[in-house]
Amino acid sequence: MNITIDYVLIALFSYIIGSIPFALIYVRLLLGKDMRQFGSKNTGALNTLRIVSHEKGKKWGIPSFLFVFLLDAFKAVLAVIIAMHFIENQALAITLGTFFSIIGHNYSMFLKFKGGRGAASLMGVFLYLNPIVFIGWIVIIICFMFLVEILMGGIISKKFVKNAVSEQIIGRVLGEIYAVWWISIFAPVLFYPALLGTVLIVIAHKDRIENQIKKIKAKKYFND
Repeated sequence: MNITIDYVLIALFSYIIGSIPFALIYVRLLLGKDMRQFGSKNTGALNTLRIVSHEKGKKWGIPSFLFVFLLDAFKAVLAVIIAMHFIENQALAITLGTFFSIIGHNYSMFLKFKGGRGAASLMGVFLYLNPIVFIGWIVIIICFMFLVEILMGGIISKKFVKNAVSEQIIGRVLGEIYAVWWISIFAPVLFYPALLGTVLIVIAHKDRIENQIKKIKAKKYFND
């Protein structure tokens, strides 16, 4: 088969499998509700956590989050496995599978080209191909979220960790960007998947970034 056709087919397959809205299906089956009408209105694991926790409590929320997270991660991993089977250039295969599965997740063909934000899919690829990169990626991002929260005036308290992890989107984005550089040094084969995946994730968080900036300018960030 023509190499170009292989690339196109892999990209198309990755996009289609990435488009499967597992979170939407799960919440509808569990609660009978359309999650696009609640919380952040996106179809990802974090919004699943918010909605299910609100409706059924944390004993259901956290397991639901993990279940959806693993399914969203699996989508990207499956796309990468298939790509690596058909494309000899492994770096290119990983990049195609990762990029187009995240595109599918964020702009699902089944949801009028809307969806989640792609972090679980990218993390799934890291965890499958290089667990050390997965751990390092998370540690870097958490450190940046805590650091930026402190620099913005956050006071160490019981609410500090929760606020830094759930609300500090600027710190998270800066951490994700820095992590791309870190990955380029310690796992070069994952550089382009990390770079392109991060671009998609940042774009998907545009509204949250703008909202936090508005709160900071209005001096309301720590008052909500």
